[in-house]
Amino acid sequence: MTEETIDEGIEAHASSDRFTPAEKVALRYSELMGTAPEKIDAALYDELAEHYSVEEIVELGAFVGFNVGYHTFFGTLDFYPMFTPDGRLVDQEESRRIYGETPVSLNKGAIERATAEAAE
Repeated sequence: MTEETIDEGIEAHASSDRFTPAEKVALRYSELMGTAPEKIDAALYDELAEHYSVEEIVELGAFVGFNVGYHTFFGTLDFYPMFTPDGRLVDQEESRRIYGETPVSLNKGAIERATAEAAE
């Protein structure tokens, strides 16, 4: 999987041709878990059930929930990713410069920001 595919999965999965219907509903579910959990309803669970077993839905929900909590926790510590989009290990100061004052991966891809900054 490439960084471009990851960014597309975060930013444009609904309109992307790179993802299967099963992947798209899982990505939508994970996005809602992090941004608007109150919008997760029976209809979404029914849609997930078209592609996944009950056990897989529970596993997906637990994994996403853990990661949403993990990132929320690190946000309270003002902790930034240790790696750049190209995989380099960086200190917190450089990571803040790359990812912005508040890194929000759901809204803007790190690659796009890093590419724009490199062009300046």
